[in-house]
Amino acid sequence: FTILASSARQSLSFSSLLTTTIRTHNANTIAKTTNTLLRQITPISRTSTTTTASTTRRHSTAATPTNETPPPTPQKKRTRRILSGVQPTGSLHLGNYLGAIRQWVEFQNKETESFVDEQGVLVETENYFCVVDLHAITMPHDPKELGESTLSSAALYLAAGIDPTKSRVFIQSHVPPHAELSWLLNCCTPINWLERMIQYKDKSTKAATTDTSVGVGLFTYPVLMAADILLYQADKVPVGEDQRQHLELARDITRRFHDLYCKGGAFKKRCKKAGIASYPTFTEPEAMIVAAGGGARGMSLAG
Repeated sequence: FTILASSARQSLSFSSLLTTTIRTHNANTIAKTTNTLLRQITPISRTSTTTTASTTRRHSTAATPTNETPPPTPQKKRTRRILSGVQPTGSLHLGNYLGAIRQWVEFQNKETESFVDEQGVLVETENYFCVVDLHAITMPHDPKELGESTLSSAALYLAAGIDPTKSRVFIQSHVPPHAELSWLLNCCTPINWLERMIQYKDKSTKAATTDTSVGVGLFTYPVLMAADILLYQADKVPVGEDQRQHLELARDITRRFHDLYCKGGAFKKRCKKAGIASYPTFTEPEAMIVAAGGGARGMSLAG
């Protein structure tokens, strides 16, 4: 019985193979025949089709002339970002609101409108407003009070008119890349650049007169501000006149980073391997000098 079953299976396999071979042969034969017929018929069909199409085109042109317009070319777009922040310092009194947040609300309601620039590119604006609590710990503080004032400040942003559907509101310490990028930028920032910062000199001088020491965080504070700006590729940064020097430092750090790491064939090869474009890593920010007034402490050493 086993031998018979085996023989039957072999017979079925051979039969299936033979059937497949025949079908394949027939399919090849049919394909060759069809191709031969098509080669013979195609010239006639083309001539017939061309004649018919020409006749139809003449009649349709004479009957109803058409003015076809080419499809519109898709307009190029780019996004610009505006970033600003205020340190949590307890209750935001009227001066804080008038000095900073009121202007943010104006930016939000006016600057977010899309417009077309000189090159014909559609520009769309994104606003980022943060509570810069990491900036507040460079000076003596009460941890409990700082935590409470940080959350209160974020809530008051919304109460003052910042619309979450138009602007992004966040707390600086809740986004770890702020501190991470700050360290990377610290490693490529010359010490003498930081020693020239006027506000650091003032703070350290005052500390010396009161026999108190100044932390390293106060010295590297401007680098953290640069990280805040560069992390979001901000084009515009609303700052007071007293913070212009820190923004210029952010621009200098951007250029130095690009000179060190974003040039040459090696950089292009790394970008190609990662599947990203080989343009500079960071956007060089520009200052939006805001009107003076109020007591709001922004991303600076002031206060």
